[in-house]
Amino acid sequence: MPRARATSSRASRSKKRKSPPLFSRVALTALLLCGGVNAWGQFPASAPAATDIPTEQQTIPPQTLARMYQAELGTAYRAEDLPKLLSAHALIENYFATGNSAQRGQIAGQLDATGLDVAVLGKLARLRMHWPDFPGGAVYYINQRRGPYDARYFVGLPPGYDRSQAWPLVVKLPTTQAFVGNPPPDAHEQVRIYTAWIKDELARHADAVVVMPLLDLKELYGPSYAGMNDALQPIMDVADRVNIDPSRVYLIGHSEAAHATWNLALHCPTYFAAINPLAGAAGADWQRLRLVNLSNVLPVVWADDDDQVINPSGSKSIVNALRKLNLDVDFVETQNLGHAPTDPVVEECYQKTRARTRELYPTSVMLQSNRPDSVFNRNDWVQIWQPFTPGDDRRLYFRHGSGYMVIDQNTWRVNATLAANRFTVTTDNVELFRLYVNDQMCDLRQPITVLVNGKVRFNGVVKPSAADMLKDQALLGRGWRYYCGTIDIDLSGPSAKPTTEPSPHKGRIIVGPEDGQ
Repeated sequence: MPRARATSSRASRSKKRKSPPLFSRVALTALLLCGGVNAWGQFPASAPAATDIPTEQQTIPPQTLARMYQAELGTAYRAEDLPKLLSAHALIENYFATGNSAQRGQIAGQLDATGLDVAVLGKLARLRMHWPDFPGGAVYYINQRRGPYDARYFVGLPPGYDRSQAWPLVVKLPTTQAFVGNPPPDAHEQVRIYTAWIKDELARHADAVVVMPLLDLKELYGPSYAGMNDALQPIMDVADRVNIDPSRVYLIGHSEAAHATWNLALHCPTYFAAINPLAGAAGADWQRLRLVNLSNVLPVVWADDDDQVINPSGSKSIVNALRKLNLDVDFVETQNLGHAPTDPVVEECYQKTRARTRELYPTSVMLQSNRPDSVFNRNDWVQIWQPFTPGDDRRLYFRHGSGYMVIDQNTWRVNATLAANRFTVTTDNVELFRLYVNDQMCDLRQPITVLVNGKVRFNGVVKPSAADMLKDQALLGRGWRYYCGTIDIDLSGPSAKPTTEPSPHKGRIIVGPEDGQ
Protein backbone atom coordinates (compact mmCIF):
# COMPACT_ATOMS: atom_id res chain seq x y z
CA MET A 1 0.00 0.00 0.00
CA PRO A 2 1.09 3.61 -0.50
CA ARG A 3 3.64 5.29 1.66
CA ALA A 4 4.72 8.89 1.82
CA ARG A 5 7.77 10.76 2.92
CA ALA A 6 7.06 13.82 5.03
CA THR A 7 8.70 17.22 4.97
CA SER A 8 8.01 19.91 7.55
CA SER A 9 7.78 23.59 6.78
CA ARG A 10 8.99 25.78 9.64
CA ALA A 11 8.08 28.99 7.87
CA SER A 12 5.47 31.13 9.56
CA ARG A 13 2.12 31.44 7.89
CA SER A 14 -1.02 33.47 8.28
CA LYS A 15 -3.47 31.89 10.67
CA LYS A 16 -6.35 32.63 8.27
CA ARG A 17 -4.75 30.76 5.39
CA LYS A 18 -6.54 29.27 2.44
CA SER A 19 -6.82 25.49 2.19
CA PRO A 20 -5.71 23.59 -0.91
CA PRO A 21 -8.52 23.06 -3.43
CA LEU A 22 -10.70 20.02 -2.94
CA PHE A 23 -9.26 16.94 -4.66
CA SER A 24 -6.91 19.06 -6.76
CA ARG A 25 -4.83 17.01 -9.16
CA VAL A 26 -1.37 18.33 -8.44
CA ALA A 27 1.00 17.93 -11.38
CA LEU A 28 -1.26 15.19 -12.79
CA THR A 29 -0.48 14.35 -16.42
CA ALA A 30 -2.50 12.29 -18.87
CA LEU A 31 -2.39 8.69 -17.68
CA LEU A 32 -2.98 5.42 -19.44
CA LEU A 33 -5.42 3.17 -17.67
CA CYS A 34 -4.71 -0.57 -17.68
CA GLY A 35 -2.42 -0.22 -20.68
CA GLY A 36 -5.23 0.31 -23.19
CA VAL A 37 -7.70 3.05 -22.28
CA ASN A 38 -6.80 6.70 -22.13
CA ALA A 39 -7.62 7.98 -18.65
CA TRP A 40 -9.63 10.86 -20.10
CA GLY A 41 -11.11 9.01 -23.05
CA GLN A 42 -14.29 7.00 -23.47
CA PHE A 43 -14.76 3.34 -24.16
CA PRO A 44 -15.65 2.67 -27.80
CA ALA A 45 -19.34 3.18 -28.55
CA SER A 46 -19.41 -0.28 -30.13
CA ALA A 47 -18.08 -2.00 -27.03
CA PRO A 48 -20.28 -5.00 -26.14
CA ALA A 49 -22.60 -5.34 -23.13
CA ALA A 50 -22.61 -1.69 -22.02
CA THR A 51 -25.45 0.56 -23.11
CA ASP A 52 -24.85 4.14 -24.24
CA ILE A 53 -26.24 6.57 -21.68
CA PRO A 54 -29.11 8.75 -23.02
CA THR A 55 -27.93 12.33 -23.51
CA GLU A 56 -31.19 14.13 -24.24
CA GLN A 57 -33.01 15.83 -21.37
CA GLN A 58 -36.74 15.23 -21.16
CA THR A 59 -38.76 16.70 -18.33
CA ILE A 60 -40.59 14.16 -16.21
CA PRO A 61 -44.37 14.44 -16.79
CA PRO A 62 -46.14 16.70 -14.26
CA GLN A 63 -48.33 13.90 -12.94
CA THR A 64 -45.23 11.82 -12.15
CA LEU A 65 -43.53 14.81 -10.55
CA ALA A 66 -46.62 15.36 -8.43
CA ARG A 67 -46.32 11.82 -7.02
CA MET A 68 -42.62 12.42 -6.34
CA TYR A 69 -43.34 15.72 -4.59
CA GLN A 70 -45.95 14.06 -2.40
CA ALA A 71 -43.53 11.28 -1.41
CA GLU A 72 -40.70 13.77 -0.71
CA LEU A 73 -42.68 16.44 1.11
CA GLY A 74 -45.04 14.21 3.09
CA THR A 75 -47.55 16.23 5.10
CA ALA A 76 -46.15 19.48 3.68
CA TYR A 77 -47.48 18.60 0.21
CA ARG A 78 -50.63 20.36 -0.98
CA ALA A 79 -52.13 19.55 -4.36
CA GLU A 80 -53.15 23.16 -4.93
CA ASP A 81 -49.46 24.17 -4.70
CA LEU A 82 -48.43 21.98 -7.66
CA PRO A 83 -48.01 24.84 -10.18
CA LYS A 84 -45.92 26.75 -7.67
CA LEU A 85 -43.84 23.64 -6.91
CA LEU A 86 -43.22 22.99 -10.60
CA SER A 87 -42.12 26.59 -11.12
CA ALA A 88 -39.80 26.52 -8.10
CA HIS A 89 -38.35 23.17 -9.17
CA ALA A 90 -37.52 24.60 -12.60
CA LEU A 91 -35.72 27.50 -10.91
CA ILE A 92 -33.72 25.03 -8.80
CA GLU A 93 -32.68 23.17 -11.96
CA ASN A 94 -31.52 26.47 -13.45
CA TYR A 95 -29.59 27.26 -10.27
CA PHE A 96 -27.50 24.09 -10.51
CA ALA A 97 -27.17 24.35 -14.29
CA THR A 98 -25.30 27.66 -14.06
CA GLY A 99 -22.01 28.33 -12.37
CA ASN A 100 -22.44 32.09 -12.49
CA SER A 101 -22.69 33.46 -8.94
CA ALA A 102 -24.70 36.52 -9.97
CA GLN A 103 -27.26 34.38 -11.79
CA ARG A 104 -27.46 32.03 -8.81
CA GLY A 105 -28.14 34.99 -6.55
CA GLN A 106 -30.96 36.16 -8.83
CA ILE A 107 -32.49 32.67 -8.86
CA ALA A 108 -32.32 32.46 -5.06
CA GLY A 109 -34.24 35.76 -4.93
CA GLN A 110 -36.85 34.38 -7.31
CA LEU A 111 -37.23 31.31 -5.10
CA ASP A 112 -37.79 33.53 -2.08
CA ALA A 113 -40.50 35.31 -4.05
CA THR A 114 -42.44 32.05 -4.53
CA GLY A 115 -43.37 32.13 -0.85
CA LEU A 116 -42.52 28.46 -0.43
CA ASP A 117 -40.85 27.42 2.80
CA VAL A 118 -37.07 27.00 2.51
CA ALA A 119 -37.45 23.46 3.86
CA VAL A 120 -39.80 22.64 0.97
CA LEU A 121 -37.27 24.05 -1.49
CA GLY A 122 -34.53 22.01 0.16
CA LYS A 123 -36.49 18.80 -0.27
CA LEU A 124 -37.33 19.67 -3.87
CA ALA A 125 -33.63 20.10 -4.61
CA ARG A 126 -33.02 16.37 -4.13
CA LEU A 127 -35.38 15.56 -7.00
CA ARG A 128 -34.31 16.13 -10.60
CA MET A 129 -36.85 17.13 -13.23
CA HIS A 130 -34.83 15.35 -15.92
CA TRP A 131 -34.02 11.94 -14.46
CA PRO A 132 -34.14 9.65 -17.52
CA ASP A 133 -36.74 6.91 -17.67
CA PHE A 134 -34.16 4.13 -17.61
CA PRO A 135 -35.26 0.53 -18.20
CA GLY A 136 -34.73 -1.79 -15.26
CA GLY A 137 -31.75 -4.13 -15.43
CA ALA A 138 -29.70 -1.94 -17.78
CA VAL A 139 -25.94 -1.38 -17.35
CA TYR A 140 -24.34 1.89 -18.45
CA TYR A 141 -20.84 3.28 -18.70
CA ILE A 142 -20.61 7.00 -17.92
CA ASN A 143 -17.69 9.32 -18.62
CA GLN A 144 -18.77 12.77 -17.47
CA ARG A 145 -16.75 15.91 -16.85
CA ARG A 146 -17.84 17.53 -13.57
CA GLY A 147 -16.16 20.90 -13.26
CA PRO A 148 -12.44 20.14 -12.93
CA TYR A 149 -13.08 16.41 -12.31
CA ASP A 150 -14.01 13.31 -14.25
CA ALA A 151 -16.69 10.85 -13.20
CA ARG A 152 -15.98 7.54 -14.93
CA TYR A 153 -18.00 4.56 -13.78
CA PHE A 154 -20.36 1.73 -14.58
CA VAL A 155 -23.86 1.78 -13.14
CA GLY A 156 -26.40 -1.02 -13.01
CA LEU A 157 -30.11 -0.48 -12.40
CA PRO A 158 -32.25 -3.02 -10.55
CA PRO A 159 -34.82 -4.90 -12.67
CA GLY A 160 -37.72 -3.00 -11.14
CA TYR A 161 -36.13 0.45 -11.32
CA ASP A 162 -38.63 3.30 -11.26
CA ARG A 163 -37.36 6.88 -11.28
CA SER A 164 -40.29 8.06 -9.17
CA GLN A 165 -38.99 6.28 -6.04
CA ALA A 166 -35.68 6.54 -4.17
CA TRP A 167 -33.36 3.51 -4.35
CA PRO A 168 -30.45 2.31 -2.21
CA LEU A 169 -26.99 2.78 -3.73
CA VAL A 170 -24.27 0.15 -3.38
CA VAL A 171 -20.79 1.36 -4.41
CA LYS A 172 -18.35 -1.49 -5.01
CA LEU A 173 -14.69 -0.65 -5.51
CA PRO A 174 -13.05 -3.21 -7.82
CA THR A 175 -9.66 -4.69 -6.99
CA THR A 176 -6.70 -4.76 -9.37
CA GLN A 177 -6.66 -8.53 -9.89
CA ALA A 178 -8.60 -8.57 -13.17
CA PHE A 179 -6.55 -5.77 -14.74
CA VAL A 180 -2.91 -6.71 -14.17
CA GLY A 181 -2.54 -9.59 -16.63
CA ASN A 182 0.05 -9.74 -19.38
CA PRO A 183 -1.21 -8.36 -21.65
CA PRO A 184 -3.75 -6.34 -19.67
CA PRO A 185 -7.37 -6.39 -20.88
CA ASP A 186 -8.25 -3.94 -23.64
CA ALA A 187 -11.20 -1.56 -23.54
CA HIS A 188 -13.72 -4.07 -24.86
CA GLU A 189 -12.62 -6.69 -22.36
CA GLN A 190 -12.83 -4.19 -19.51
CA VAL A 191 -16.40 -3.37 -20.49
CA ARG A 192 -17.19 -7.09 -20.46
CA ILE A 193 -15.58 -7.53 -17.02
CA TYR A 194 -17.38 -4.63 -15.37
CA THR A 195 -20.71 -5.48 -16.99
CA ALA A 196 -20.47 -9.10 -15.86
CA TRP A 197 -19.65 -7.98 -12.32
CA ILE A 198 -22.62 -5.65 -12.15
CA LYS A 199 -25.06 -8.10 -13.71
CA ASP A 200 -23.96 -10.73 -11.21
CA GLU A 201 -24.51 -8.24 -8.38
CA LEU A 202 -27.97 -7.34 -9.70
CA ALA A 203 -28.87 -11.03 -9.95
CA ARG A 204 -27.90 -11.51 -6.29
CA HIS A 205 -29.42 -8.27 -4.99
CA ALA A 206 -32.13 -6.88 -7.22
CA ASP A 207 -33.22 -4.04 -4.96
CA ALA A 208 -30.40 -1.50 -5.27
CA VAL A 209 -28.54 0.61 -7.80
CA VAL A 210 -24.94 -0.58 -8.21
CA VAL A 211 -21.99 1.68 -9.09
CA MET A 212 -18.46 0.55 -9.87
CA PRO A 213 -15.98 3.42 -10.39
CA LEU A 214 -13.49 2.85 -13.18
CA LEU A 215 -10.20 1.72 -11.66
CA ASP A 216 -7.04 3.67 -12.44
CA LEU A 217 -4.09 1.44 -11.56
CA LYS A 218 -1.94 4.48 -10.82
CA GLU A 219 -4.30 6.00 -8.22
CA LEU A 220 -6.26 3.05 -6.72
CA TYR A 221 -9.07 5.23 -5.28
CA GLY A 222 -6.60 7.12 -3.10
CA PRO A 223 -5.34 8.15 -0.71
CA SER A 224 -4.24 10.66 -3.35
CA TYR A 225 -6.73 13.40 -4.18
CA ALA A 226 -7.07 12.08 -7.73
CA GLY A 227 -7.73 8.54 -6.51
CA MET A 228 -10.30 9.61 -3.90
CA ASN A 229 -11.96 11.76 -6.53
CA ASP A 230 -12.21 8.79 -8.89
CA ALA A 231 -14.41 7.09 -6.29
CA LEU A 232 -16.38 10.08 -4.97
CA GLN A 233 -17.28 11.84 -8.22
CA PRO A 234 -19.28 8.84 -9.53
CA ILE A 235 -21.34 8.97 -6.31
CA MET A 236 -22.08 12.65 -6.94
CA ASP A 237 -22.79 12.12 -10.62
CA VAL A 238 -25.08 9.12 -10.38
CA ALA A 239 -27.46 11.10 -8.14
CA ASP A 240 -27.99 13.46 -11.09
CA ARG A 241 -29.14 10.52 -13.24
CA VAL A 242 -30.82 8.08 -10.86
CA ASN A 243 -33.17 8.55 -7.89
CA ILE A 244 -30.83 7.69 -4.99
CA ASP A 245 -31.89 7.52 -1.34
CA PRO A 246 -29.19 9.46 0.59
CA SER A 247 -29.96 7.53 3.78
CA ARG A 248 -29.05 4.20 2.13
CA VAL A 249 -25.64 4.56 0.50
CA TYR A 250 -23.10 1.77 1.08
CA LEU A 251 -19.40 1.43 0.24
CA ILE A 252 -17.78 -2.00 -0.20
CA GLY A 253 -14.19 -2.95 -0.98
CA HIS A 254 -11.86 -5.95 -0.66
CA SER A 255 -8.08 -5.97 -0.16
CA GLU A 256 -6.53 -2.73 -1.49
CA ALA A 257 -10.08 -1.50 -2.18
CA ALA A 258 -10.85 -2.09 1.51
CA HIS A 259 -8.02 0.29 2.45
CA ALA A 260 -9.66 2.86 0.16
CA THR A 261 -13.06 2.16 1.72
CA TRP A 262 -11.74 3.06 5.16
CA ASN A 263 -9.97 6.17 3.91
CA LEU A 264 -12.98 7.49 1.98
CA ALA A 265 -15.35 6.99 4.90
CA LEU A 266 -12.98 8.59 7.42
CA HIS A 267 -12.64 11.69 5.28
CA CYS A 268 -16.18 11.99 3.86
CA PRO A 269 -18.41 10.24 6.42
CA THR A 270 -21.54 12.26 5.67
CA TYR A 271 -22.37 10.26 2.54
CA PHE A 272 -22.41 6.69 3.87
CA ALA A 273 -24.84 4.68 5.99
CA ALA A 274 -22.41 1.77 6.32
CA ILE A 275 -19.13 0.55 4.89
CA ASN A 276 -17.89 -3.01 4.34
CA PRO A 277 -14.07 -3.23 4.22
CA LEU A 278 -13.03 -6.84 3.61
CA ALA A 279 -9.39 -7.57 4.56
CA GLY A 280 -8.23 -3.97 4.83
CA ALA A 281 -7.48 -1.27 7.38
CA ALA A 282 -6.36 2.31 7.97
CA GLY A 283 -3.02 2.42 9.74
CA ALA A 284 -1.76 5.99 9.38
CA ASP A 285 -1.97 8.34 12.35
CA TRP A 286 -3.74 11.02 10.27
CA GLN A 287 -6.38 8.43 9.42
CA ARG A 288 -6.78 6.89 12.88
CA LEU A 289 -7.36 10.24 14.58
CA ARG A 290 -10.44 10.55 12.37
CA LEU A 291 -12.14 7.41 13.74
CA VAL A 292 -14.62 9.48 15.77
CA ASN A 293 -15.96 10.79 12.45
CA LEU A 294 -17.63 7.40 11.96
CA SER A 295 -20.02 7.96 14.86
CA ASN A 296 -22.99 7.80 12.45
CA VAL A 297 -21.52 5.26 10.01
CA LEU A 298 -21.54 1.50 10.64
CA PRO A 299 -18.34 -0.35 9.64
CA VAL A 300 -18.95 -4.03 8.90
CA VAL A 301 -15.42 -5.46 8.97
CA TRP A 302 -14.18 -8.85 7.82
CA ALA A 303 -10.77 -10.42 8.39
CA ASP A 304 -9.45 -13.97 8.42
CA ASP A 305 -6.80 -15.11 10.89
CA ASP A 306 -4.97 -17.02 8.14
CA ASP A 307 -4.73 -14.17 5.64
CA GLN A 308 -1.19 -14.28 4.25
CA VAL A 309 -1.63 -11.26 1.96
CA ILE A 310 -2.86 -8.56 4.36
CA ASN A 311 -2.16 -9.02 8.04
CA PRO A 312 -5.50 -9.36 9.89
CA SER A 313 -4.05 -7.43 12.83
CA GLY A 314 -4.77 -4.22 10.88
CA SER A 315 -8.50 -4.93 10.85
CA LYS A 316 -8.51 -6.11 14.46
CA SER A 317 -6.64 -3.01 15.61
CA ILE A 318 -9.10 -0.58 14.04
CA VAL A 319 -12.08 -2.59 15.32
CA ASN A 320 -10.67 -2.47 18.86
CA ALA A 321 -10.08 1.27 18.55
CA LEU A 322 -13.68 1.84 17.46
CA ARG A 323 -14.96 -0.22 20.36
CA LYS A 324 -12.88 1.79 22.82
CA LEU A 325 -14.53 4.91 21.43
CA ASN A 326 -17.95 3.26 22.02
CA LEU A 327 -18.75 3.46 18.31
CA ASP A 328 -20.82 0.89 16.45
CA VAL A 329 -18.81 -1.72 14.57
CA ASP A 330 -19.63 -5.24 13.40
CA PHE A 331 -16.62 -7.56 13.14
CA VAL A 332 -16.89 -10.81 11.18
CA GLU A 333 -13.79 -12.85 12.03
CA THR A 334 -13.05 -16.20 10.37
CA GLN A 335 -10.32 -18.82 10.25
CA ASN A 336 -8.80 -20.94 7.50
CA LEU A 337 -10.19 -18.90 4.61
CA GLY A 338 -7.10 -16.86 3.79
CA HIS A 339 -7.32 -13.59 1.88
CA ALA A 340 -10.53 -14.22 -0.07
CA PRO A 341 -13.87 -14.44 1.76
CA THR A 342 -16.29 -17.18 0.71
CA ASP A 343 -19.65 -16.37 -0.86
CA PRO A 344 -21.53 -17.02 2.42
CA VAL A 345 -19.20 -14.64 4.29
CA VAL A 346 -19.60 -11.97 1.62
CA GLU A 347 -23.37 -12.35 1.77
CA GLU A 348 -23.40 -12.17 5.59
CA CYS A 349 -21.39 -8.94 5.50
CA TYR A 350 -23.55 -7.54 2.71
CA GLN A 351 -26.78 -8.14 4.59
CA LYS A 352 -25.39 -6.54 7.75
CA THR A 353 -24.19 -3.56 5.75
CA ARG A 354 -27.46 -3.08 3.90
CA ALA A 355 -29.51 -3.37 7.09
CA ARG A 356 -28.24 0.03 8.20
CA THR A 357 -30.23 3.15 7.36
CA ARG A 358 -28.52 6.44 8.08
CA GLU A 359 -30.12 9.11 10.17
CA LEU A 360 -29.72 12.10 7.88
CA TYR A 361 -29.88 14.64 10.71
CA PRO A 362 -28.48 12.86 13.78
CA THR A 363 -28.68 14.29 17.27
CA SER A 364 -24.95 13.84 17.88
CA VAL A 365 -21.96 14.57 15.64
CA MET A 366 -18.23 14.21 16.28
CA LEU A 367 -15.51 15.60 14.04
CA GLN A 368 -11.72 15.42 14.43
CA SER A 369 -9.14 16.36 11.82
CA ASN A 370 -5.67 17.63 11.14
CA ARG A 371 -6.12 18.37 7.43
CA PRO A 372 -6.62 21.98 6.25
CA ASP A 373 -8.92 21.06 3.33
CA SER A 374 -12.34 22.40 4.27
CA VAL A 375 -14.14 19.40 2.76
CA PHE A 376 -12.33 17.11 5.22
CA ASN A 377 -13.56 19.25 8.13
CA ARG A 378 -17.27 18.66 7.54
CA ASN A 379 -19.40 15.97 9.14
CA ASP A 380 -23.19 16.18 8.82
CA TRP A 381 -24.23 19.53 10.34
CA VAL A 382 -20.81 20.51 11.74
CA GLN A 383 -18.14 22.41 9.79
CA ILE A 384 -14.82 23.45 11.32
CA TRP A 385 -13.46 26.52 9.57
CA GLN A 386 -10.36 27.37 11.58
CA PRO A 387 -8.28 25.86 14.39
CA PHE A 388 -6.55 28.06 16.96
CA THR A 389 -3.11 26.58 16.45
CA PRO A 390 -2.71 24.38 13.38
CA GLY A 391 1.06 24.32 13.85
CA ASP A 392 3.45 23.70 11.00
CA ASP A 393 2.05 22.03 7.90
CA ARG A 394 3.65 18.99 6.31
CA ARG A 395 3.55 17.82 2.72
CA LEU A 396 3.26 14.07 2.23
CA TYR A 397 4.38 12.88 -1.18
CA PHE A 398 2.70 9.68 -2.30
CA ARG A 399 4.80 6.74 -3.36
CA HIS A 400 1.70 5.37 -5.07
CA GLY A 401 -0.57 7.92 -6.70
CA SER A 402 -0.13 11.44 -7.98
CA GLY A 403 0.54 14.67 -6.12
CA TYR A 404 0.78 15.15 -2.37
CA MET A 405 -1.37 15.89 0.64
CA VAL A 406 -1.02 18.39 3.49
CA ILE A 407 -1.53 17.69 7.17
CA ASP A 408 -1.12 20.08 10.10
CA GLN A 409 1.01 19.55 13.17
CA ASN A 410 -1.94 19.71 15.59
CA THR A 411 -5.42 18.25 15.58
CA TRP A 412 -8.77 19.92 16.25
CA ARG A 413 -12.09 18.48 17.36
CA VAL A 414 -15.77 19.27 17.90
CA ASN A 415 -18.29 17.10 19.77
CA ALA A 416 -21.86 18.37 19.41
CA THR A 417 -25.27 17.16 20.53
CA LEU A 418 -28.72 18.59 19.85
CA ALA A 419 -31.85 18.42 22.00
CA ALA A 420 -34.91 20.69 21.97
CA ASN A 421 -33.37 23.67 20.10
CA ARG A 422 -30.23 23.50 22.22
CA PHE A 423 -26.78 22.59 20.91
CA THR A 424 -24.25 21.47 23.50
CA VAL A 425 -20.76 21.64 22.05
CA THR A 426 -17.27 20.89 23.32
CA THR A 427 -14.27 21.95 21.28
CA ASP A 428 -10.57 21.26 21.30
CA ASN A 429 -8.28 23.66 19.41
CA VAL A 430 -11.16 25.14 17.39
CA GLU A 431 -11.46 28.87 16.81
CA LEU A 432 -14.24 29.14 14.22
CA PHE A 433 -16.92 26.61 13.33
CA ARG A 434 -20.40 26.45 11.82
CA LEU A 435 -23.58 24.61 12.74
CA TYR A 436 -26.19 23.92 10.06
CA VAL A 437 -29.87 23.69 11.01
CA ASN A 438 -33.17 22.77 9.40
CA ASP A 439 -36.80 22.17 10.30
CA GLN A 440 -36.20 18.49 11.05
CA MET A 441 -33.60 19.38 13.68
CA CYS A 442 -35.08 22.45 15.35
CA ASP A 443 -38.20 24.54 15.61
CA LEU A 444 -36.95 27.43 13.51
CA ARG A 445 -39.74 29.67 14.80
CA GLN A 446 -38.17 29.58 18.26
CA PRO A 447 -34.75 30.76 19.52
CA ILE A 448 -31.83 28.32 19.26
CA THR A 449 -29.20 28.19 21.99
CA VAL A 450 -25.60 27.12 21.40
CA LEU A 451 -23.61 26.24 24.52
CA VAL A 452 -19.87 25.88 23.83
CA ASN A 453 -17.55 24.57 26.53
CA GLY A 454 -20.10 25.52 29.18
CA LYS A 455 -20.72 29.06 27.89
CA VAL A 456 -23.65 30.37 25.85
CA ARG A 457 -22.24 31.58 22.53
CA PHE A 458 -25.48 32.05 20.62
CA ASN A 459 -29.12 32.51 21.51
CA GLY A 460 -31.54 33.68 18.88
CA VAL A 461 -33.81 32.86 15.98
CA VAL A 462 -32.11 31.58 12.81
CA LYS A 463 -33.66 33.07 9.69
CA PRO A 464 -34.08 30.48 6.91
CA SER A 465 -32.30 31.38 3.68
CA ALA A 466 -32.82 29.81 0.25
CA ALA A 467 -29.49 31.28 -0.89
CA ASP A 468 -27.56 29.69 1.99
CA MET A 469 -29.38 26.40 1.57
CA LEU A 470 -28.51 26.16 -2.11
CA LYS A 471 -24.92 27.32 -1.65
CA ASP A 472 -24.36 24.52 0.83
CA GLN A 473 -25.87 21.97 -1.53
CA ALA A 474 -23.61 23.19 -4.30
CA LEU A 475 -20.62 22.42 -2.04
CA LEU A 476 -21.82 19.29 -0.26
CA GLY A 477 -23.56 17.85 -3.29
CA ARG A 478 -27.07 18.43 -4.51
CA GLY A 479 -29.71 16.56 -2.57
CA TRP A 480 -27.52 14.76 -0.04
CA ARG A 481 -28.76 17.05 2.73
CA TYR A 482 -30.58 20.36 3.02
CA TYR A 483 -30.08 22.98 5.72
CA CYS A 484 -32.28 26.05 6.04
CA GLY A 485 -29.83 28.20 8.03
CA THR A 486 -26.41 28.42 9.61
CA ILE A 487 -24.85 29.54 12.90
CA ASP A 488 -21.20 30.61 12.88
CA ILE A 489 -19.40 30.51 16.23
CA ASP A 490 -16.16 32.47 16.67
CA LEU A 491 -14.33 31.52 19.87
CA SER A 492 -11.52 34.05 19.48
CA GLY A 493 -11.22 36.83 22.04
CA PRO A 494 -9.45 37.75 25.28
CA SER A 495 -10.87 34.81 27.22
CA ALA A 496 -10.46 32.23 24.48
CA LYS A 497 -7.39 30.08 24.65
CA PRO A 498 -6.14 27.16 22.59
CA THR A 499 -6.58 23.84 24.34
CA THR A 500 -4.10 21.79 22.34
CA GLU A 501 -0.36 22.00 22.91
CA PRO A 502 1.87 21.35 19.89
CA SER A 503 2.94 17.72 19.57
CA PRO A 504 4.85 17.48 16.30
CA HIS A 505 4.93 14.27 14.28
CA LYS A 506 8.41 13.03 13.48
CA GLY A 507 9.85 10.64 10.92
CA ARG A 508 8.09 8.93 8.05
CA ILE A 509 4.31 9.12 7.96
CA ILE A 510 2.44 6.26 6.31
CA VAL A 511 -0.30 7.27 3.89
CA GLY A 512 -2.52 4.22 4.29
CA PRO A 513 -1.76 0.92 6.03
CA GLU A 514 1.64 -0.72 6.05
CA ASP A 515 2.52 -2.94 3.10
CA GLY A 516 1.23 -6.40 3.77
CA GLN A 517 -0.86 -5.34 6.73
